[in-house]
Amino acid sequence: MLRATQEARSVAEAVTSLGRGPAGINFYLLRKNLAPLERFLAERLAARPDLRFVEVRDRFGTRVAAVPSNVIPNAAGIPRAQVTLMLGGVPQGDVRVGVSTEAIDRDIEALRRSLRIKIAAAVTLGIGLLVVGLFYSLRLIRKNRELEHARQSAARAEYRVNLGSGLAHEIRNPLNSMNMNLQMLEEELQGVPELEGGEHVEMLRSMQGEIKRIANLIDVFLQYARPATPQLEVKDLNDVLTATARFLQADFRQSGVDLVLDLEPLLPSVELDEGQLRQALLNILGNARQVMQPGGQVRVATRAGMGGEVVVEIADTGPGIPADSIEKIFEPFFSKRTGGTGLGLAIARQMVENHNGRIEVDSQLGKGTTFRIRLPRRHNRAGVAAPGTKASR
Repeated sequence: MLRATQEARSVAEAVTSLGRGPAGINFYLLRKNLAPLERFLAERLAARPDLRFVEVRDRFGTRVAAVPSNVIPNAAGIPRAQVTLMLGGVPQGDVRVGVSTEAIDRDIEALRRSLRIKIAAAVTLGIGLLVVGLFYSLRLIRKNRELEHARQSAARAEYRVNLGSGLAHEIRNPLNSMNMNLQMLEEELQGVPELEGGEHVEMLRSMQGEIKRIANLIDVFLQYARPATPQLEVKDLNDVLTATARFLQADFRQSGVDLVLDLEPLLPSVELDEGQLRQALLNILGNARQVMQPGGQVRVATRAGMGGEVVVEIADTGPGIPADSIEKIFEPFFSKRTGGTGLGLAIARQMVENHNGRIEVDSQLGKGTTFRIRLPRRHNRAGVAAPGTKASR
């Protein structure tokens, strides 16, 4: 009805303009010149398909003009709007505009559809935002838990390291005193002819050996508990392996185990801490030698990896590692060898990881074990030194 009322006002303004006279609206002159008015009314209806009819009546209720002329404005069921023709504050007649009920229904249905679409879109958007907010909140909670767990793990690890270092220091001091006292006692006993070379001398030496073993174990533990920051230099990895094999050659020869080098001659240089990497190699090779029987072989090979890294393979022909133990061999203090500390492989992995590398293990019972060390050639920082010099920090 708002549209009909607006259209009625527009027609009323046109009629007032066309029929304005000295005493009001001159409907006599308006009737004699209906063509412009009817053309105007027809144009209005053509532009507004939702309107059914437009008619103009004078102040006596007589129809002056109507478009279309065959519509009965007072017919029931046709909604209409009526606007009074005013001129100089005096009523001059009225304009009536009928509205199509089908158009109203279509408009109402269109409004309903639009409203349903907007409500559905708003609900969908709201649910989407709620789901996103929920997942984001869960992610924040999970991230917060991970950070808290990492903080607590770091705190526990630092506490264990400090505790272990403190205990190692407290144990080492009395061990040194005991060793010194045993040495003094041995010297005094050697000065007594009737006691020289007796069973008590062997007991003293056995005690000194155990003290030395415990001191070595403390050193190894401290090495694992407080690893040094690697001092990286660009090195020829083949040279490092050759020097390590030369150092171990006599020990392997005495055990009846062959140590064979199969080094890639065009191997790229690697940025590494020679001391830490040699310690990792010594631990792995030492474990291999200790578990092998005479006549066995340990093969050390190098090659360039597919991902641009450098690979060191240490393959032995020993007894192999049981499947249930492969995941545990790098854990601290895990050892199935009598007299083993269980820290050698743990330290080896730690030192390789200090180089942003990793260790892989393949083993078959009765056939042997292969340790595979993968090292990146360079580390992500500026100022890498030339071969044989330390990298800048």
